[in-house]
Formats: sequence, C-alpha cells, structure tokens
Amino acid sequence: MTDTETVCGRETMTLPEHENLLLIGAREPVTGETKTRLGATIGMERAAQLYRAFLADLAHRFVPDGDFVPDYQFGWAFTPATGRFRSVIDELSPCAVTERLLFVPQVGDDWGIRQSNLLRWGSEHGYARTVLTASDSPQMSRCAIERAFDLLHDADVVIGRVHDGGYYLIGLRGFHDVLTGVPMSTRNAADALVARAESMGLRVAEVPGTFDVDIEADLDLLIELLDDQPEAAPATSRALRELDLIPDRLPTCTSRWQEG
Repeated sequence: MTDTETVCGRETMTLPEHENLLLIGAREPVTGETKTRLGATIGMERAAQLYRAFLADLAHRFVPDGDFVPDYQFGWAFTPATGRFRSVIDELSPCAVTERLLFVPQVGDDWGIRQSNLLRWGSEHGYARTVLTASDSPQMSRCAIERAFDLLHDADVVIGRVHDGGYYLIGLRGFHDVLTGVPMSTRNAADALVARAESMGLRVAEVPGTFDVDIEADLDLLIELLDDQPEAAPATSRALRELDLIPDRLPTCTSRWQEG
C-alpha cells in the first residue's frame, strides 16, 4: 500500500518505510492560544514560551538522527492546519526537520474527533500500528513509545495514563472506533476508553503512566522532576529558569507565579 506524506498542505505518494507510526499532537505555540489554562496562572507569554521548550525537547528526543534510528515513522500532528508549524520546529531544532518527517494536520471539531481521525489516518496510510501522544509531557521517554509498539503486536489498544485520570498516549493495531462517547478532559477519560475498548472485544494493554502539564499543580510536578533529573527535558529545564518559574526555596507571602 502506498502512503501519503502530508507536508505543509502538500501531499506526495511514497511507500511507508515502517509498520509503526508515532504521531505527537501539537499546537503552534502562539501566545494566548497555547496552554491557556496554565497561562491564566503564570501569564500567557510565559506559558507559550514554556510550551515551545516542550516541543524542542520532544523534537530532539524523537526525530531520527545518526545516533538514533527508531523502528517507527515519526510525525507531528499539528494545529491549526497552516504551513507555519514546520517552520516552528525548524526554528526550535534545525537538525530535527528532515524530508522523512511527517507533518499531518489535525482535522475535527474537538480533540476526541481529531484523535480518531489521526489514528484512522495512520491505518489508511499503510501503518500496522499507530501511536498518538500529546505534547504536554516533555519528559515522555523513548522507552514508553517503544513499549507501546511492542505491546501492539498482541494487543489491539494500548494506553498510557496520566495522574489526573486522562491519558497521554493511545495506540491502535489497525483502526477501531474506541473514542466515540469517551469524555475528554475528565477524571474518568482513561477508564472510559478502556471500558469502551473492552466492550468491543478488544485486548487492551498499558504502558507506564506519567503526568501532563496543564495547570499550576502539574507544573509543580514538572519542576520537582527536573530539579532531580534536568536531562529528562533539558530545554524545558532551561526555560523554567529563564522564565523565572522555579520556586523560591523559602516561603514568601507573594505567589511565585506573580509577574512583574
């Protein structure tokens, strides 16, 4: 089967080089349109700059290079569907944009529909297994992705949970409509996804959980992790310091998120 590579709105027919496809869902890091829940606390400009660092870390970690040759095709599932996202990645990590990197626009009115469309896109374009993750966990490891593809040799569905009841990763062998009726951005999203998949007779497996960064409490988790392991997300670790988001060691009467 041939594969359609979508690059900045243009499609060219190529043969898929891998059975596996990894897509990271991402948004153009525009101030006031990105990480708005976090931005309500730390400021929209700082939230957008921090998210740019998330994207830089993920680009460095997952884009193939001379030392890292994964057993999967990697691509960005981006929104809004314009040609600017590729230039954003090129600015953040010039060596991370190659001719084999996929840029697939997200399509759909909400995140649940967009996820389904992306997972279907992978199956329809010749990939036996498609894993889709969000870009809210800059510490996400290669091991979790590799484990997800391993599990999909036997399982039909794989998920990776986050601490608030949602999930940061979903993978399918082939395509199955497992997301219809699953309440997104709720504390039972992961449980509802598993329940729907099992009701369809599908085998579900799980990779180790992590956390995503949407609100202030999540940012505290990220700061704590990177204080001990800055190598888990180097660009994010630097951005936290440059944006003055590292908490003071001594308590004060003023919120550490106050700007100015």
